[in-house]
Amino acid sequence: MAIKEFFIILAALFIGYVLSSTFNIPIPSNVLGFMILFAALCFKIVKPKQIEKISDFIIKYLAVFFVVPSVGLMLYLDLLKSQFLHIVVPLMVSILLGYFTAAKVTEVCIRIGEKKMLGKGRASGGGEHE
Repeated sequence: MAIKEFFIILAALFIGYVLSSTFNIPIPSNVLGFMILFAALCFKIVKPKQIEKISDFIIKYLAVFFVVPSVGLMLYLDLLKSQFLHIVVPLMVSILLGYFTAAKVTEVCIRIGEKKMLGKGRASGGGEHE
């Protein structure tokens, strides 16, 4: 069963690789593959139960995938020290910009939802009855 689940995820990644390399899409193939998997989940082509066990396994051991890049960073420690501000300042600015953007988008979505709810209340005669 886990092999079938793993195959579904690998198939999405493979399709992303093929599309990325065939059409020269400027999105990394793994990101494109997971976008395809996400779309398949949204459109119920793939059901969450079909990839649940392998997804839990991958998430459980996700930290292992970061060991090699972390060790690689150690090779460039001198470069990181010399360029620290050039790395940290844009990083912090982009994080804050992302937070504020997400907050404003959420705020707008909540307002739109509230307006729709108020509109439905008026249309159905909302409010208190005699």
